[in-house]
Amino acid sequence: MSATRTLPAHYRNIGTLDVSRDQRLLLFLNLGGLLLMGIAGWLFFRFAAWLRPSDLSGDFQFSQDRSPGAVIALIAAILVLFVFHVVAHEAVHGLFFCLFTRSRPRFAFRWAYAYAAAPDWYIPRDLFFIITLAPFVLITLAGLLLIAFAPPAWILPTWFVITLNAGGAIGDLAVAAWLLRQPRTCFANDRGDAVTLYVPAQ
Repeated sequence: MSATRTLPAHYRNIGTLDVSRDQRLLLFLNLGGLLLMGIAGWLFFRFAAWLRPSDLSGDFQFSQDRSPGAVIALIAAILVLFVFHVVAHEAVHGLFFCLFTRSRPRFAFRWAYAYAAAPDWYIPRDLFFIITLAPFVLITLAGLLLIAFAPPAWILPTWFVITLNAGGAIGDLAVAAWLLRQPRTCFANDRGDAVTLYVPAQ
């Protein structure tokens, strides 16, 4: 099966996850993301401490410089890394949307989330599963490789980015879990802030 712009006539809608209309869902995902971020951050930290004990003694040592310039530089670095993680995450989604649909995806940013989407396409379950999990898997693997082999100064920023990315993937993981309960003949339509699944009518 391949992506199509026209949903087969015998398919029916079995549900939609829409964070733009369901504020409780958005709150649940944000809280779940914070929990996942905490767990992932601890695991990634332990990985770094185990793999490179000479570069990481077990806890991060921060500068004692509390001057306004140092504080501003720290805040700026955090913001840059946050924006980088968002752009990288959605760029990976977009790359796979483009790969499977051969068309340019749509990108957008909201106050609580960002997204890449292909609203004009119906994508088979297995392909959409890859699209959904690609940022979580690829960015995590790339980050762990950097932690393993990059200069010591890169460890903390890399850890921060992959921790943010793990927490930000909570919506993707929820969609992936939903997809796994559907038949392989299922199609997904992703409008960015809403994902609708379709299966053949009985």
